[in-house]
Amino acid sequence: MRYLLQRILVSTLLIYLVTTIIFFLVHLLPGSPYALIVNQLIHQGYTRVQAEQQAAALFGYSVSEPLVKQYWHYIGGLVHGNLGTSVMYPGQSVATLIARALPWTVFLVSIALLVSFAVGTLLGTLAAYFRGSWLDHLITFGASLLNGVPQYLTALLLFYFLAVIAGLFPMGGAYSTEVTPGLNLRFILSALYYAALPMAAFVLSSFAGWALSMRGNTISVLGEDFITAARAMAIDSHDVLFSYVGRNAILPLFTGLVLSMAFMFGGSVFVEQVFNYPGLGRLFIDGTNNRDYPLMQGCFLLLTTAVILANLVADLLYSRIDPRIS
Repeated sequence: MRYLLQRILVSTLLIYLVTTIIFFLVHLLPGSPYALIVNQLIHQGYTRVQAEQQAAALFGYSVSEPLVKQYWHYIGGLVHGNLGTSVMYPGQSVATLIARALPWTVFLVSIALLVSFAVGTLLGTLAAYFRGSWLDHLITFGASLLNGVPQYLTALLLFYFLAVIAGLFPMGGAYSTEVTPGLNLRFILSALYYAALPMAAFVLSSFAGWALSMRGNTISVLGEDFITAARAMAIDSHDVLFSYVGRNAILPLFTGLVLSMAFMFGGSVFVEQVFNYPGLGRLFIDGTNNRDYPLMQGCFLLLTTAVILANLVADLLYSRIDPRIS
């Protein structure tokens, strides 16, 4: 219990520090985002007083206040769930925009991560168990090759050849405009079809890492005495492979699996931009391109908080799944 409380306290402190850093980074950006928005509003016909009031409403604080006071206004807004109002989408809160985009990113990332983890661990186990065979050489060579290809390059190649040239997949969107959103088969199949290429980009760029890690772990486990004893007892090779070797070799990968969920949120920035997928990553890029600083702050805060929380969950989960860890 004491360890749990310590980890929660440290994670909370890290989130607070990240929030603070994001706030002051925005203020250090060249050209002052607050002043930029005020000037834009003045060009749109607002008076300076009206423009400053509008900008203060967008950011949740006024630039005329001392910086420390602005900071506490910002923190107070976050405590109440107020991330500010978007500049790019007037009248819409940042929290609303994130809540609209987040489910698509979770849908995309979660399925892609589980598929890549399953494929990678299976191939890694087979490569290690049949070490030195043609299957081992094929899997190791292919995984090593794909592991060195950047994710954005994989996404661009898939998009160009399968969407632009072959026309087998749509060039953007999350589902067909001809289906009605909801829990119906047509909508689910349409969403999977539109997400197929982004998911493939995630899977191809990440399963190789799982395969190589699992191969190394499996080779280490194969040298353990209990594996030798299991073989001496003439236990079926299938049972040895999956019940004895696989279950022990996969334990160290669970921490990486949880952390990968958070880091793939960051990776979604490039993939969603390439495939014009309406998730959190594309929302962040759109906010950056349009200098929508409240939206940028909200997205970046969510992405970094996800990494910190995933790290906390990984620490707590690993001690549960591996009885050797206390």
